[in-house]
Amino acid sequence: MHEAYRRFVEEEIRPWLNEHTEEGYFESFDGRSIHYHAAVNPEEKASVVIVHGFCEFFGKYHETAYRFYQAGYSVFFLELRGHGKSERTLESEDQRVYVESFNEYVGDIHSFREKVVLSASKTGKLFLFAHSMGGAAGAMYLERYPDDFVCAVLSSPMLKVDYGGIPDPAIDALAIYTRIADLGDRFAPGQHEWRGEDQFLKSSCMDRDRYEYQFDQRMEDVHYQTWGGTLAWAAAAKRATEAALKDAALVSVPVLIAQAGNDAMVDNEGQNEFRRQSNMVYLVRFRGAEHELFNADRYNRERWYQTVLNFYRIFAELV
Repeated sequence: MHEAYRRFVEEEIRPWLNEHTEEGYFESFDGRSIHYHAAVNPEEKASVVIVHGFCEFFGKYHETAYRFYQAGYSVFFLELRGHGKSERTLESEDQRVYVESFNEYVGDIHSFREKVVLSASKTGKLFLFAHSMGGAAGAMYLERYPDDFVCAVLSSPMLKVDYGGIPDPAIDALAIYTRIADLGDRFAPGQHEWRGEDQFLKSSCMDRDRYEYQFDQRMEDVHYQTWGGTLAWAAAAKRATEAALKDAALVSVPVLIAQAGNDAMVDNEGQNEFRRQSNMVYLVRFRGAEHELFNADRYNRERWYQTVLNFYRIFAELV
């Protein structure tokens, strides 16, 4: 880890985490215990609810949360069921990700809003931020609860899954077979347990320092070693992306999609189609950037922060 980044972590990120963030649990719609973090800004312009991506946890968003807070926003972060310290539907030693439907994630977000965010927010002005898998759940949320957020940023949202060239009919057939044979708790093809291997060169992170920061947290805490998805999760993800695109016209608040030009994790055509289906969506493409835009190279990372914060500022000042 470079010395400049180490100083940034030691002198800014960690003191902020210790002094301004708190954590807790709430009961979701079906009784599941969901873990969250919050940082309420005394000079709050609005509250940003952060919904993470596949196999992620709060530690991966420390810098993003910090920068949102420094820009004047309160930050609320929930760890979706099956992630971080939240309760799992399927308990397993390897912490494989299992969910029957993304409606469960939508329910977690809604319960978080109702039980934690609304009572803690100083302005009651709520903005959504959702990345990747969280972007699919976030899009579904905006379609189902059109009045809950003032605006939303979907960063590299998973609105079409990249199956590496496998045709959709084959994926559909696998999903049907999974249900019939009751194989939903098995790892999906290409998925596996956490092995503690440094995979920076294969990751969607372009910044080595930021990769090591979250990797070290995974190594130190088993709760953050969620890694592979099950067949049930994969089937649920496909249904979710199809549903999000089908109902895109129901989105009634301004949405910014931040698209990574070299995204190898999701199929960008889903984001393009979502934009075509909704006149509330504005898309900005970050050429040369990979999936984790908040961990991109310095140029794209800073441009991404500037774009997101400028978008939020419009609605913080006008609404």
